[in-house]
Amino acid sequence: MAPRKKRADSNPDLEDQNILVKDANIWTGHGFTRGSILIEEGRIKKTSRRTDAGSHEAIDASGLCALPGLIDVHVHLRDMGLAYKEDFATGTAAAAAGGFTTVLDMPNTLPPTDTPRRLVEKEREASKKARVNIGFHVAAVPEAKTTQALARAGAFSLKLYMPKPIAPFNVEDDAQIRQLMNDAREARIPVTVHAEDIVSRNETPAIDSFRQLADGRPPIFETRAVERIVRIQRQTGCKVHFCHLTLKSSLDKIAAESSSFTSEVTPHHLWLSQGVLEKVGWKAWMVPPLRSEAERRRLLSATCSGASDVVASDHAPHTVGEKERQPGNSLPGVPGLETELPLMLTLVSKGKLNLSLLLKLLADNPARIFGLRSKAKLRPGYDGDVILVDLKKRSRIDSSKFFSKAKFSPFDGMTTKGALVSTIVSGRLVYHDGEMLGREGCGQVLRSSFSS
Repeated sequence: MAPRKKRADSNPDLEDQNILVKDANIWTGHGFTRGSILIEEGRIKKTSRRTDAGSHEAIDASGLCALPGLIDVHVHLRDMGLAYKEDFATGTAAAAAGGFTTVLDMPNTLPPTDTPRRLVEKEREASKKARVNIGFHVAAVPEAKTTQALARAGAFSLKLYMPKPIAPFNVEDDAQIRQLMNDAREARIPVTVHAEDIVSRNETPAIDSFRQLADGRPPIFETRAVERIVRIQRQTGCKVHFCHLTLKSSLDKIAAESSSFTSEVTPHHLWLSQGVLEKVGWKAWMVPPLRSEAERRRLLSATCSGASDVVASDHAPHTVGEKERQPGNSLPGVPGLETELPLMLTLVSKGKLNLSLLLKLLADNPARIFGLRSKAKLRPGYDGDVILVDLKKRSRIDSSKFFSKAKFSPFDGMTTKGALVSTIVSGRLVYHDGEMLGREGCGQVLRSSFSS
């Protein structure tokens, strides 16, 4: 990597967003072409066979693949009252180390993101810490005026938690969900859904194992929730995005509906099944829980055939102390930002997944669904978000080296093929070869364009 040349009259902030990626295999949307990518003032100026670096920083990308910066639309970066688990600095560092130049953060924080004031507070905090681009989902609320205000404030979706709402909301009342969807349609903002329709029980049986804990949230909960949301949505016409689905039947159901529905799966549900719970216990406890091996295989096959719209990490960091409790008290969730890309590239290397589809799942479709219009393409005028990848490099997952505060993973020790080398965000080299170069606050806080 050549040293940067500076001009005395230059604007350091803008020059910091000027870079030349030299001699890369550039993804065109259909395949690769050899060339260079010139980024000026944070945007791609041109791609060409040869370009002089001039005063720009230059990166030699010979032998590497230049891909659009990835987008993870489902992360929990915590911060605020939960900063001891993760904060915007460490969470976006994990994103950069995973090849994600844009992330959308979920609202189940402390305090929850359920008012415009709280959304602005999170945006302000993120602007001081984020190393990649970051936007925010907000909690579903039962007031139309608040929904409109949240949309105007730049929220990317209203998140409906069916198992346990984080804002005052009666998820057992179809009429209230219907009103939420009507409000969302009027505000031109999507509804994202955690689809588990859990039946309340008066008595909770003693939980002796993580397998038993998972069995307490069976597939029928997801099936019932998807069917119910689809039925209510037909009366409203709002856009609905289903999060972290675990069943092929759910993907089939959604695909049979209108284009108002989109779906998402996670790498851990594609790779792992319930048997892992008996081996690593709390490290693999998440909700929705892992399914049977047969169901995992069906979900993987469907995803690799294009049945899902998005793959997202559901990055959910906790302290090890919060995780290694007895079943029933262990908090659900696993960190995923730093394992998502190597796991998915391994599927490509095995011939199970086409690289073109992978980039649709991790870049094109997330950008389309959530209105990120200037991202996911390596073309002039698009944002200078680029990652450099070595498709042949083998690595071993080691959670002790995560940039995330969550130093555990159900994938610890797994060998992967395909590795990130560099992450460029708006023309800034943020991550390179294991080193975090981006300073806190160099990322941009994003606001949705739905209501504009």
